Amino acid sequence: MGVNDPGNASNAGLPEQFGKYSLLGHLATGGMAEVWLARHVGLQGFEKIVVIKRARPELTDRETTRLFLDEARLVATLQHPNIAQVYEIGAVAGSYFFVMEYVDGADLRRLIEATIAKRQRVPLADAVYIIAHVCTALHYAHEKHDLDGRALQIIHRDVSPSNVLISHDGAVKVCDFGVAKAHHRGEITERGVLKGKFSYMSPEQCQGKPLDRRSDVFSIGILLYELTTLSKLFRGPSDYAMMQQIVEARIPSPSLRVPDYPPELEHIVMRALAREPSQRYATAQALQLDLEEFAREHKLAMSSVRIAKLMGRLFEKRGDALLRAARGSADPYSETRSLVVGAETPRGFLADGSAPTAPGSDNQRPSAAAATRPSSSAIPGASVVSLADAPPAPRSSALWLVGAALAGMVAVAITVADQLIVSAGERAAASALAADVERISSVFDASSRSAHMRADGIATTPMLRAAIETDAATLRDIANTEMIFTADKGESLEIFQLRGDAVTSMLRVPRAAAALPPLRGRSTQIQSDGRSVTLVASAPISGYRAAVAGGIVLATPVDLTSIRRALDDHSVRASLTGLGGELVLVAPQPHDGGDSVELPVPSSAQWSAHGATLVATPKRATGLSWAWPTQATSGGMSALLLIGFFVSLGRRSRS
Repeated sequence: MGVNDPGNASNAGLPEQFGKYSLLGHLATGGMAEVWLARHVGLQGFEKIVVIKRARPELTDRETTRLFLDEARLVATLQHPNIAQVYEIGAVAGSYFFVMEYVDGADLRRLIEATIAKRQRVPLADAVYIIAHVCTALHYAHEKHDLDGRALQIIHRDVSPSNVLISHDGAVKVCDFGVAKAHHRGEITERGVLKGKFSYMSPEQCQGKPLDRRSDVFSIGILLYELTTLSKLFRGPSDYAMMQQIVEARIPSPSLRVPDYPPELEHIVMRALAREPSQRYATAQALQLDLEEFAREHKLAMSSVRIAKLMGRLFEKRGDALLRAARGSADPYSETRSLVVGAETPRGFLADGSAPTAPGSDNQRPSAAAATRPSSSAIPGASVVSLADAPPAPRSSALWLVGAALAGMVAVAITVADQLIVSAGERAAASALAADVERISSVFDASSRSAHMRADGIATTPMLRAAIETDAATLRDIANTEMIFTADKGESLEIFQLRGDAVTSMLRVPRAAAALPPLRGRSTQIQSDGRSVTLVASAPISGYRAAVAGGIVLATPVDLTSIRRALDDHSVRASLTGLGGELVLVAPQPHDGGDSVELPVPSSAQWSAHGATLVATPKRATGLSWAWPTQATSGGMSALLLIGFFVSLGRRSRS
């Protein structure tokens, strides 16, 4: 069991022993029993943190004792990794108790509350993992047989968030079978008697009808609903109104509360919450299998490691602190009492036969009068010094030195942190510039592929292959009538006729565009006029006669807007050189920058830019804005404290 909210208790000190167990803190008080955190110390340094559930001393009648022992015997038969284990059943001076596994973590109720308080959501994979393990535990209990092979027909009847424990290691445990129904407990779970928490009961449980395992399946469905929506399913001004909701009201779909709720998971939830038992999952295992299938289809990564990380984000781990306090404190309970949330312990837990700590000689102190006056048996002639006359311990010099050291350490730590942040910023800027160079190369590649695809598409047109063997007038007529030679905004194209070494310009679109170089075959050039970058791509035109051929040259602008925007984020100046003219990508800014760097732009077989280089000045990385004043303050304080140390030493030497 885990640490729950404690019951009402007094502020009395804890007894040290209950039988062979050392008590650490009071956890809770229920209607039939008290729950305590304890430590068992054995041979050769063996020790274990456990939970003791002890029958309340004022309830010693035969019926209460029988109910308590029935629960202990029932849970002791359940040996499963997802069920809190019972280690021992015993009695101390007639007070019955059983020892249970301690789960260092929180219950599902606290997990949901902490998630809501932190304005978070439980990851879907973690929610499915937790409920799947609850299904595993309850299916094991439902299927449990006794030593004679007879089915115990266990029904938990109190499957609620407070009875699902989650450890900091990611384990999921079902606990508290105190109201569980089994075939050997039928006389105390008769029809018509309600057991369990009202808001997590099944409809047949609310109506006092005979129950089977499908009642627990309904309760699991409520847990799944609330864990994935972080909202209470059944609420009411009274227990009767709440049970009336469970029996009669229509259950709202989870997607009404969580808009992006997966439809497949909603189907699973609503089937588990079917009002008629025959329409629900027949077993908890069937529900578990559907949850695991849903997780596989949605590629949910489920593991105990994720649950441990979730617990670490939501809660502080306390179990180790309890153990350390119990080991290292002369009075461990004074320390552990503050670690167990609200752990105040009542008198009266200790049964007859358990002894509190006896005061040892180490803890006894002489009275103030005995410490300051000589004894009547003192040796004659011996000088007696009063404690009031003793000089104070020379601590002041050490305190000056310790303060100076701490202030100096603060200054050094801030300096180191500031340098680390600056170094990290410089590395990030260098990585960003390298990514910008790759982005420029990718833009050139994409523009080259696009231009060649367009040029090839025009060059292979049958009409153009035939017209290339004619004259310029014929080609212009075809261009005016057929509209197959078009140029996008900012583009231009030119068609050349090749007869041997003679090159003739046949067509230029648009006519007012600048002449393009008569490139032969397939080639690509990237050039800049200092204002923009243009990519020139050519493709061959094959005529139907071997003696006549041609070529098309397409010039298209390269859009570097995204490159400029990216460079502007981490550069105070950037330009592209080696393309015929320096192209300024980021205009010089009046910001402090680091050293200028030159990064070559890698080219591919699609295009060639000999000597294309990105020249950039990255923004200077900044550290902590408050580092310098804090360093100066800490350094000055360290110097003053060091001066005080030497002054104190001088005064002591003179005295």
